[in-house]
Amino acid sequence: MDKQKSNAFMLKLVGDVSSALAGALLVVGDRAGLFKAMANAGALSPAELASRSGVGERYVQEWLAVMAGAGYVEYDADNHSFTLPDEHALFLADSESEYYLASLFQSLPTMAGAIPQLVDAFKHGGGVSFKDYGSELPRTLSDMNRTVYESRLVKTWMPFMPEVVQRLQAGGKALDIGCGMGVVALALARGFPLAQITGIDVDAHSIALAKARSAEINDPQRLQFLQRGVEELPTGEGWDFISTFDVIHDLPDPVTALGHMRRALNQGGTYLMVEPKVADDLKDNLGNPFARMLYGISCLHCVPQSLASGGLGLGACWGEKRARALTAQAGFQHFERLDIRSPALAFYALRA
Repeated sequence: MDKQKSNAFMLKLVGDVSSALAGALLVVGDRAGLFKAMANAGALSPAELASRSGVGERYVQEWLAVMAGAGYVEYDADNHSFTLPDEHALFLADSESEYYLASLFQSLPTMAGAIPQLVDAFKHGGGVSFKDYGSELPRTLSDMNRTVYESRLVKTWMPFMPEVVQRLQAGGKALDIGCGMGVVALALARGFPLAQITGIDVDAHSIALAKARSAEINDPQRLQFLQRGVEELPTGEGWDFISTFDVIHDLPDPVTALGHMRRALNQGGTYLMVEPKVADDLKDNLGNPFARMLYGISCLHCVPQSLASGGLGLGACWGEKRARALTAQAGFQHFERLDIRSPALAFYALRA
C-alpha cells in the first residue's frame, strides 16, 4: 500500500465531509438571512452580524467559522471580522438574481430525504417515485432555475428562434411539457401577451402550485395549466411551439414522448428541448464541476424517479449524441444545437 496516497485520500474524504457540512449550514444561513445581512456591509464582527440579522450571536460565531473555513466568507484575524465579498454575494445574497446559486443547496435536503427509499431501490431494484421526495420537491426544483428562466427565456433565448417569436407575437400557441410550477409558461405569457400558453405536468401538486402562481394572469384563454402526461397532449389545431426544460431524461419512455410532441406541432412548428450541458463521455465530464454536480442530482433524483415508472433511467448526463439519436428515432428530421451561451444548459431546436 502507498501510505502517502492513502493519507492523501483520507484528507480528501475529511475535506469532502467538511464541504458537505458547510453546504448544509449554507442552507441554514441563507434561510436565516445571514448572507443578505452581510451583503454590501463590509467587515462585520459576529456581534454586528447578529444585530443586523436578528440571529443569536453564538450561532453567528460558529456559522461564520464554518463559512470562513469553506471560503464562502473572508476572515480578518487581526480585527476578528468577516466579509462577504461582492464577488461572492453575487451568488448568495439576492434570491431574485439570475446568478443566485444558494437555491442549488436548498434542493439538497429534499433530495436527500429520500435516501432510505433510494438505498432500498439500490439493493432490490425499482426506483423512487416523484411523490416519495415530498411535497417540497416541486418548489425546490422550480427555485433551482426560476430566476435564470425569468431573466433570460424571452429576452435572450427566444430570439435564437425568430420564427417562433414571430408566431407567438402574432397570437400563436405554445405548450410547456413537464411545467412544474409553471415558471416557463408564466414567462412566455408575460413576454408574449397575444399568445395562448399551456403548461402540463403529471404531478397534481405541481399543477396546483402553478395555478396559484398564475393568479396574476387571470385569463384561461391565454394561460392554462393541466394535469396530464405527454401521451395526453391537448388536441386541436396543433402547437407553434413546444418546450421541455430538464424533462426528457426523466420520462419513462422518451422516444414515444418525443413522437407525441412531433405529431402535435403545427406545420413549421418548433420544439425546444433544453437539457443539461455535458459531454457525451464520462471521462470528459469528470473535470467539469457542473457535470459532477449533475451526476449527483441525477443519481439522487433523475434516475430513481424514471426507474420508478419503469423507464430507461437516462439520467441528466445523457449528452448530445444520444439526444440526436433518440429524436431521430422519434421522427424529427431537423436537429439544431442553438448557439446560446450557458455553462449548464444545452438548447436543441427540433422540427419535424
